[in-house]
Amino acid sequence: MQEIKWKPAATEKDIAAAKEYLTLVFKPQDVDAAIGKLSKRRKIIEQFKAKDILRAAEMQLLPETNEDVRDEFRKIVKRTPFVPIILVRKGHRLFIADGYHRTCAAYYLNKDSEVHCVLAGIE
Repeated sequence: MQEIKWKPAATEKDIAAAKEYLTLVFKPQDVDAAIGKLSKRRKIIEQFKAKDILRAAEMQLLPETNEDVRDEFRKIVKRTPFVPIILVRKGHRLFIADGYHRTCAAYYLNKDSEVHCVLAGIE
């Protein structure tokens, strides 16, 4: 079975993408708190199963035919390293701030795939 290759850290570009998403769902002070923590933790990698991430974030698995999921799956086949996904926990909710399509692609490879994540929690 194919394994996913992972980069060792999230990049500033990925944190900026996470900020764009979080700006849509959080208050400005929560966005600032999350981005501050993510910037400090971008090299601290945790691993969770793809199925558990989707379930915890209450996100639907995108269809295999989704263009972005297919692009990410092609990267797995080509052994192109993935950037860790970015997760933010606020209270009892988990948000996939960056990497939703990578998570779905990992699920299609194997729902028990270990997904590398940068996780920050805010109150």
